[in-house]
Amino acid sequence: MRETFFKHDMEPGAVARRRRRAADAKALAEAYADVDRRDAGQCWVTGRFTMAGEPDRRLRREHHHLKGRNIKPEWVTVPKRIITVCAEAHQLITAGWIEVEGTDATKVIRFHWTDLCKGPRPFEIRSRRVSQE
Repeated sequence: MRETFFKHDMEPGAVARRRRRAADAKALAEAYADVDRRDAGQCWVTGRFTMAGEPDRRLRREHHHLKGRNIKPEWVTVPKRIITVCAEAHQLITAGWIEVEGTDATKVIRFHWTDLCKGPRPFEIRSRRVSQE
């Protein structure tokens, strides 16, 4: 039984998928390392210094893809399409409370509160859009 399982596990398709996933994970880790060097751990939204693995979501470093990974899969491992954000800001971005304007981290990226955020805001956005009023 073990031999049958082992043969099935090592089919050429399974090996190729495993290698592709490993290569994709390595490319993403390298892109995140480039982003970490570029941003020096500072959240683009709040300006806070962030740290990997920090339990406090206001200080925990996460990476935000400027276009969804399913929308622009070719940008997933491109560092200029990824920014550093604290976990708190990242949660608000993905929930739709903060809108991100821009798709290139080598240029200006603006953030602003959407209409979903009616009550008190948990922090001041560092790089706001200038009001057109």
